[in-house]
Amino acid sequence: MPDPAPGQFLSRGYQGAVFLRGTGADRRVIKQAMGGRIARRLRVAMLRREHAAYGRVTGIPGIPRCYGLEDDGSLILEYLPGEAYRETVPALRDHRERFFRELRDQILALHAAGVAHADLKRRGNILISPGGDPILLDFGSAVLRKHRGGWWNRFLFHQACRMDMNAWVKLKYRRQYDLLTPEDRQYYQPTALEGMARVVRRVWRKLSGRRLRKAWRQKRRDRRQREASQRAP
Repeated sequence: MPDPAPGQFLSRGYQGAVFLRGTGADRRVIKQAMGGRIARRLRVAMLRREHAAYGRVTGIPGIPRCYGLEDDGSLILEYLPGEAYRETVPALRDHRERFFRELRDQILALHAAGVAHADLKRRGNILISPGGDPILLDFGSAVLRKHRGGWWNRFLFHQACRMDMNAWVKLKYRRQYDLLTPEDRQYYQPTALEGMARVVRRVWRKLSGRRLRKAWRQKRRDRRQREASQRAP
């Protein structure tokens, strides 16, 4: 996967836009709040919260270093090269067991530092380095354990930690939960929130006709391939 060019737009999310700045060892990822006055103020507040999360996890391998906030509230992060998580990435195929062992240790180190990622089921938040190591991105949804947060903060943090480990199990075992080893079974504890989210997703898929649309698109692709093969000499 080629490195992005300096100043290149990388992505856009609920916190704003992500750009690359600089060259070589000075490359930095810039997360910039966008939108109107009210929306932008909310996003700047979210970036400040993410900045606090990065401040707790400094030194954990595979986590980009944070270089602070700019005057406009933009978050400045280290650029770590890698490919989006996919089972087909060669570096993952060659080092799969090591990858998931390192990813588990990363997640547990986050929790020990008082940070739960809470969005690891979104595969775009996990990269695979050229050497086959995991890289964790985007702490915009992170839950931070507060020293005097009370029972509600403790509850949310505990739930988010369980969600992190459930995501790890889901990726490692490709949803084949019956294959869990006794060692890994301790990490799989589905939460009520995840159960409700699954129900909502199933209902939405039925209401939106997602499966029908996917089947229609697949039939169209198959028809085009047949027509192309018939035209071929």
